[in-house]
Amino acid sequence: MKFGLLFKPQDPPDASNIVLRWKELLEAGKLAESVGFDGLFIPEHHMMPDGYCPSPWGPLGALAASTSRVDIGTTVHLLPFEHPIHAAEHAAMVDIISNGRLKLGVGMGNFPAEFELYGLNPKTQVSRFEQCVELVQRAWAGEDLDYHSKHFDIKGKISPLPVAAEMWMGAMSEPGVRRAARFGLPWATDPLHNLQVMKHWTKMYRDAADEYGTADKQSVVLLRDGWVADSMAEVEKTWWPVIRAEHWFYFEKVPRWVEEFEPFLADIKGEADFRFDQHHQERFIVGSPEQCIESVQHFKDELDMDYLIMSFREANGPSFEEELACIERFGKEVIPAFR
Repeated sequence: MKFGLLFKPQDPPDASNIVLRWKELLEAGKLAESVGFDGLFIPEHHMMPDGYCPSPWGPLGALAASTSRVDIGTTVHLLPFEHPIHAAEHAAMVDIISNGRLKLGVGMGNFPAEFELYGLNPKTQVSRFEQCVELVQRAWAGEDLDYHSKHFDIKGKISPLPVAAEMWMGAMSEPGVRRAARFGLPWATDPLHNLQVMKHWTKMYRDAADEYGTADKQSVVLLRDGWVADSMAEVEKTWWPVIRAEHWFYFEKVPRWVEEFEPFLADIKGEADFRFDQHHQERFIVGSPEQCIESVQHFKDELDMDYLIMSFREANGPSFEEELACIERFGKEVIPAFR
């Protein structure tokens, strides 16, 4: 099992110090590589006042240039917002600069306003996304394309080709999970749903892979929020307030919680209703190094994931110094238990 680290450089409320956050990210990435992480990843969203990353290509190039061993990638790049040939070419160049280390996680997008920004109809997001996935893969394979659809008219082939780029598909719904299996792509989960939801969807993914004949290509990439500290009490004091705000944001904006497996969420009316003792169970990887090891092993036993991508720091904290300490401690005291 490989271990990755997802960075979310944000600077609320107005991104006035976003340059500093990116400098911190590159420093943290070097540290993560040095202490044993296997991959560094960035997300994507648009029009966020806090400077949330709207384009992965520059940051991925910077990560490629500042590291030598780790995978670099996205969880996830919102593929429908970019022409697939541009995406294929940009990704190929990042893969070349990194000498074959790119893991391009792609997703469909959730927020209608982001589609409006690009003049796209959200009702066409599924067909557009699936065509983008197909076209990027065919372009990477060196195919001389002659492709015409309601979304794209493409004729020609890209150059240069990637060294060894790999595509993953992000999904946080049952149709999305089945889509990842149908395309024969590794499935990158979300970090929001608890273990019971993940078990249900992982079984669905593997069953669908058998159905579609793609079982030999299936792989599970698990995303989790977490924090390593001396005790669970320290986690609750230092980290819980910032992750609670993050989870409330998505709970409110992307209401895809599965009440069948998380019935207590039916009573959530506001951020304050999230309780640490209830919410962290089988959702986060938190606590002392020993508790984190136990939690990782529990997820591994239940899901048999191939890659675990952790996220530590959120928009409002903890501090950069605390993030570095957490990265070092996780790398030196948790990851070695799985080598």
